[in-house]
Amino acid sequence: MSWSTLRRRYGVTRRRAFDAERWPVVCSLALIVASDYKFRVRADDQSVSGSPDLFVLLEIAVYAAVACFLFLRFRPTSQLRRADWITCSAYAYAAVLVLSALYSPYRSLALVRAVQVVIVLALSRSIARHCARDALHRIAHAFAILVSASVIFGVVVPFPRLPTQPDRFTWLHLHPVDAGQFLAVAVVILTAYAFGHRLARPGPHWPLPAYLVLLAICTAGLIGSNTRGAALGAIVGGLVIAGLRWRGSRRLEIAVALSVALVTVWLAAGSLIESFFVRGENAERLASLNSRTDLWAYALEAFLQRPLYGHGLSASRGLFLDEIGLGGGHNGLVNLLVDAGLLGAAVWLLLLGCIFTGAFALRNQRPEPRLDRMLILALLSGLFANSMFTQGLGAPANVACTWLFLLAAWTSMAGRRGPAPALARQPRQFVSGLPTTTSTEEQEPRWPAEPR
Repeated sequence: MSWSTLRRRYGVTRRRAFDAERWPVVCSLALIVASDYKFRVRADDQSVSGSPDLFVLLEIAVYAAVACFLFLRFRPTSQLRRADWITCSAYAYAAVLVLSALYSPYRSLALVRAVQVVIVLALSRSIARHCARDALHRIAHAFAILVSASVIFGVVVPFPRLPTQPDRFTWLHLHPVDAGQFLAVAVVILTAYAFGHRLARPGPHWPLPAYLVLLAICTAGLIGSNTRGAALGAIVGGLVIAGLRWRGSRRLEIAVALSVALVTVWLAAGSLIESFFVRGENAERLASLNSRTDLWAYALEAFLQRPLYGHGLSASRGLFLDEIGLGGGHNGLVNLLVDAGLLGAAVWLLLLGCIFTGAFALRNQRPEPRLDRMLILALLSGLFANSMFTQGLGAPANVACTWLFLLAAWTSMAGRRGPAPALARQPRQFVSGLPTTTSTEEQEPRWPAEPR
């Protein structure tokens, strides 16, 4: 075999390996940006009316491009494969949302959202089947860079703020609640990588100062957004990380040190923390959680009208907008109860429960994917805490929904035993003294067990 042939074959194999590392990141971030990044201000009644503009068409085009890529690259077949409970619950959740779109009063919007959920599910399953765990770590790192760059962009190029919220930080035309959700997820991810910097794992390994700098940027953006639900989610995620990072007597020492630090921070900046959560509002608005209790009372009435199947996907956005001027349920569970009824809420809770139990069961893996387990539980806990005040986790086509399906795939991949997929990991061999690769499967690296 000639030298040029070896170089050409080795180069092609390396390019394919690079593409296998790159496509999960590109596809995931493309869907997130297309769904949530707002480049114009659009009235709420226009979104539920089903009248598309240029940016809506671009969003649909991005989802269509990702769907075509997945179909052409992996060629799905009708062959049935044995699936775990997490995968089955993810399929069931997507199926319920698709079925609820068929009887929605806002059918055009609902059908688009249903198709977007199916594409997100297809992406997560493609990652789970054809990639190794390092793909999810690359997505997490890329997401942290995206959010940090967005914060810097929001400072350097400030867009006009909403008239009702002129002092809350955001970027482009995102609502501060949506920006806070991005920032909370990024803060939890960067906190996990900073705390678990010495834990063995696949994927990118950056210097600790890089994680700390990005964490400082995202934390500053989260404080500037003044989004209380997102701040609560970030705090819950951080506490989960602190509780899972260490074990035994070390955990007790960390708990004592953390308690002392929290008391010190409260004594030093208690008034600032209180003003952050009070946000200058009167007692009446605080008692109603910014009119959320009024919205939830109306949601209960709407739920009792059709308790089993709900009013249809995206119905909560239009119904609440017509009645009290607020779009969405402002609570993940409330949003699903109105849209998909008890059936949708039960399947959603089943999916969350399967991910939680699957992530907890990773402790029994040998070697234990310690950082993966910590990230999955912290992210899902933070998203669930934030879902008490926003509908993101219980609504389709947004960053929380995308991360929900990615976490489902991540948990399944972390608990998978046996060799990694051939497309994700290709072992190196030597032909005539020159390194090359083959398509045979290689087992994931056996990381040394972390001392308990």
